[in-house]
Amino acid sequence: MAIMGVQSWAGEVLTYTLKNGAKVYIVPRQDTKVVSLQVWFRVGSKFENYKEKGISHFLEHMLFNGSEGMPYGEIDKRVESFGGHLNAGTSKDYTFYYITAPYLFYKEGLKLLYKLTLKPLLLEKMVEKEKPIVLEELKRSEDNPKNLLWEEFEKLVYKVSPYRFPILGTQKTIKSFTRSELLSYYKRFYQPQNMAIVVVGRVNPEEVLKEVEETFGREEGRPLKRPKVLKEPPQIKIRRKVIEDERVGKSYWIIGWRVPPIGSKEYYALEVLSEILTGGKTSYLYKALIDKGLAYSVSSGDFARPQDNVFLIYASFDEKNYQKVKEEVLRALEELKKNLKEEEVRKAKEKLLNSLIFSRERVQSVGYEIGYSFALFGNVDFYKTYEENLKKVRKLEVIKLLERFIGKDKPYSEILLKPKGGDK
Repeated sequence: MAIMGVQSWAGEVLTYTLKNGAKVYIVPRQDTKVVSLQVWFRVGSKFENYKEKGISHFLEHMLFNGSEGMPYGEIDKRVESFGGHLNAGTSKDYTFYYITAPYLFYKEGLKLLYKLTLKPLLLEKMVEKEKPIVLEELKRSEDNPKNLLWEEFEKLVYKVSPYRFPILGTQKTIKSFTRSELLSYYKRFYQPQNMAIVVVGRVNPEEVLKEVEETFGREEGRPLKRPKVLKEPPQIKIRRKVIEDERVGKSYWIIGWRVPPIGSKEYYALEVLSEILTGGKTSYLYKALIDKGLAYSVSSGDFARPQDNVFLIYASFDEKNYQKVKEEVLRALEELKKNLKEEEVRKAKEKLLNSLIFSRERVQSVGYEIGYSFALFGNVDFYKTYEENLKKVRKLEVIKLLERFIGKDKPYSEILLKPKGGDK
């Protein structure tokens, strides 16, 4: 079967679909001696029902507890033996596994990723071994005030959407997981029609395809019924919450607005807006807050979600400065609507594009962008068109975005974490 290619900054993206439905994306690079090997699954915590909360993350842990012909710890040892790095990650939208390795060992790396992801043992005794480990991770997360802040912010924003639940789950659900439940969830989502293999680096594409077909290509593709994810209804009123915690010495604040999803036409203006607001020492909010001594830090961005997306501004400051910080932030947003210049938009785009070029020098970053695009959309169109869509953004689009979604007159959610016993 012919391999279809499309040009990108990081090289040519070759795309291939195995007979079982698995997607393969290859970017051959001759400017590096490293290869990034990644396997992505379109499953994350947003697909879990109430009894399964935390199962996506728990399953990620379980895949490192032994595979067919590979006892516990063997895959890690083999990866370390050729100087590679193995890890994984679980989000609310996806789960992925990756090995970064010297190019001479990429074939072995692919075999190991195949064993890890599609041939796990999921032994009952390992389920019980893993529970206290995951419970300790949950405890550490709950003991971190900043983690608590972000979790409470999402609960404030989302009242219906499963994005309101933490990735790690709860003590109750983690303790209740059984091998049969894990196996059922695994079989539903860890299968060819829900996955992509991404290879970026110094490789021969034909050899990669041969290796992939002899491993991942052997697995049976099964019909996949993706669960319906409830959409969050429009937010009508402003929502606020204050948390007091004796473990913090300063205040942390998040304010956010519901905005268009990642990949939408308006999304690229959102990227530019974030750069204008907090992209360095010449940005609006750096000058309004940091230079004036009102805040210690400020940043902005969005959750990059395919539905129910949120744009937010995050700052840390002394508690006494809260009202002034909020006023300055809202004032800056109104000022942008009236006084934004095309030159400011041009400079913001230039910085974003330069950062993208720098990022794509690393094979891991290219692999992640491709896998991320697949995980959210089922294809790599977002990755392939990001640069051109960003270039098209003009001042008017940023202003329209602000006028429609962001500002003091739009329903926002804000949460303040402050030292316990501080100013009321």
